[in-house]
Amino acid sequence: MKVFDMRPSFHGYSSSNVVKWYYDRAWSTLTGAKRAIVARTVDLYMAEIGEEHRTIKFNIPESPEDADQFLDCNKKNIKIIDDFFADNAVRSKHFRDNLEIFVARAIDEIFETAICEILKQKLFPEEVTPHTQDELDKLLVETNSSYTAAANECVRIFRNGLSDDTEEELEILESKLISAREMLDKNVGVIEDELTRRKSAKET
Repeated sequence: MKVFDMRPSFHGYSSSNVVKWYYDRAWSTLTGAKRAIVARTVDLYMAEIGEEHRTIKFNIPESPEDADQFLDCNKKNIKIIDDFFADNAVRSKHFRDNLEIFVARAIDEIFETAICEILKQKLFPEEVTPHTQDELDKLLVETNSSYTAAANECVRIFRNGLSDDTEEELEILESKLISAREMLDKNVGVIEDELTRRKSAKET
């Protein structure tokens, strides 16, 4: 879905902050999205976490067929999830069931995003950090190409201000800038990995 295409690189984001970006983007852009996400999140949570192990007390309508009850419970459950994302202290103290995972799955199901794959890569990265000369040379070429394309597009779009450019042109530029930022993040990751390796070597 286009509303989710222009996203940050998520470098340095926590898992909950990654999910929060999608959650905020969905409800602020699409009418009724928050209600749908929360309803599906509650369904997943209640189905998969046994009653004796639940740390989150969601509101469940006595009669699932009663629309008024459902909307009232959904409104209360929205506040629970909003509070979860709004305050890290609240999250740490009251939520211990990885609620963001259920929210991510709900968003994926409803909007067919790749949020769960993003979280998987953060937790279990498959990409090996470049460290050989050839790998670093390739990274440098890719970074330079991405940065040059973004910079050239900026020169074209920024000329005469932004009011004369179409939404499509602005979105294309945004996409190129995000791609360039992701490449820079990869370079930062290479340095961070090397510094971490050196620190570990000193401690052993």
